[in-house]
Amino acid sequence: MATEQGAPVGEPAKLNKVEAIKKAKDGLDVWEDIFRYAKTGFGSIPEEDFVRLRWFGIYQQMPNAEGHFMLRIRIPNGILRPEQLREIGKLAETYARGFGDITTRQCIQLHWLTIEALADILPRLAKVGLVSKFACGDTPRNVVGCPLAGVSADEILDATGVVDATNQMFLDGGKEFSNFPRKFKSAISGCHLHCPQPQINDVGVFGVTRKRADGTEERGYGIVVGGGLSTTPHMAQGLRVFLKPEQIAAVSRGVAHVFRDFGYREKRTRARLKFLVADWGWEKFREALEKDLGYGLEHDESIVAPVAAPHTDHMGVGRQKQAGLCYVGVSIERGRVTAEKMLKVADLAGRFGNQNAEIRLSNKQNLIFVNIPEGQVAGLSKELEAIGLSAKAPLWRANLVSCTGTQFCNLAIVETKERAARILKFLEETCEIDSPIMVSVTGCPNSCSQYQIADIGLMGVVCNFRGQRGTEAYNILLGGGFGANAGFGQLTLKKVPAEYVQKAIFQIVEAYKAHRTDSDETFRAFVQRQTPEQLTKWLTISEMAEVA
Repeated sequence: MATEQGAPVGEPAKLNKVEAIKKAKDGLDVWEDIFRYAKTGFGSIPEEDFVRLRWFGIYQQMPNAEGHFMLRIRIPNGILRPEQLREIGKLAETYARGFGDITTRQCIQLHWLTIEALADILPRLAKVGLVSKFACGDTPRNVVGCPLAGVSADEILDATGVVDATNQMFLDGGKEFSNFPRKFKSAISGCHLHCPQPQINDVGVFGVTRKRADGTEERGYGIVVGGGLSTTPHMAQGLRVFLKPEQIAAVSRGVAHVFRDFGYREKRTRARLKFLVADWGWEKFREALEKDLGYGLEHDESIVAPVAAPHTDHMGVGRQKQAGLCYVGVSIERGRVTAEKMLKVADLAGRFGNQNAEIRLSNKQNLIFVNIPEGQVAGLSKELEAIGLSAKAPLWRANLVSCTGTQFCNLAIVETKERAARILKFLEETCEIDSPIMVSVTGCPNSCSQYQIADIGLMGVVCNFRGQRGTEAYNILLGGGFGANAGFGQLTLKKVPAEYVQKAIFQIVEAYKAHRTDSDETFRAFVQRQTPEQLTKWLTISEMAEVA
């Protein structure tokens, strides 16, 4: 355990509620209880075990008293074989009222599950090689990566094996990793676009290229630590080291150990790794990491952060590095996909792909078919159109993400999924764009849909409007992004009633189109060269005069 200064001094003077629950019984020890509770019923589950169920990806779904759960399925790097997606589709059809949600961490969540259903679901997932272990709770969460790992012609390194090794290391470690101060998020990728967003993860590993003394090229990885969003966002700090692929799992373990042993535990609101890194600084953290590893890393002051990259999600049709093969990226509206479409996507991947057919999930809640022979792309695209999906990657649809909102989440302030659908429909019908603009629709300050790093981030709030208290509304943030000049979006306009938010987006995007320097200027670059007053003026809607 540690104090707020990070020095190990034994137990805190007073354990917070979750720390007390973990001390009494480890979260992993609830596994057998799940099947016992399936026999004795929802009413037999003690309050403390509702917390421990999270260690296996199980959250209570609001309203809590009705006995339904959400299950998050852990999918490292977002990679699924057709038979795995087919089984998820069958489970969604049987138990989850016919749908699931793709998350911003390349997982799939099923809702409306009962404890009795979970006793059937978990073993069925295991039979196809899927688990929910460590998908939630104070644990190492799903290890995310580039959905085109191993197939992108432009990637710096193929990180597929590194992600698999790191993910398995966490799962096999069991109780070595089951009692972190809070959740622990990892991103590992060699993608030149840094699509898994390493700078907002607790540990982010990204591909780098450098020159040796003899002038030849060397490829490896850089690492940043201490990133995170929620109510107090932090960009991760670079450790200024050059890593080889075979080092990544051990270094990730070391970072996890430092967090476990020195992370703050007194207050849940300050228990994420980002607070320790912010207080220590990257140099002290690197020293602690090297001490845990038992050896020094190769220091390189030039490796501080990933280079700048646009918001992108590998959508549409593209050629793979493997001759004669293509990927087909398909945007999923708001990340919500029906069981029927899951089953059809699984079947299409098997029919049109080669023997290595896979479906990859992205952190913008979309999916990608990989290993499709070039001659099969047209046929696959036609079949996708027939089921309401498109390989043409419309820009608004491919770059709009949405959290669960009040439909299921106990923390949400406003509804998001249906609101996101209305926003998307309005923008696609009225506002044409020629470059990606990421829009995040998030139901509370906790940032599950990453509103702080979006081009246009919407954070759910309530306001008084036209005499109605508690009207659903959004704060609008502009210009978040990554790279060497990474930064969070500027809070530009507060309390825009939900019914007007799409008009505000339309106004700022039209201003961007009219006043950008040229067609290559990104939305973020446009925002950065405007005054806050000008941005607010472009967003403001006259009908909102009655907001309080």
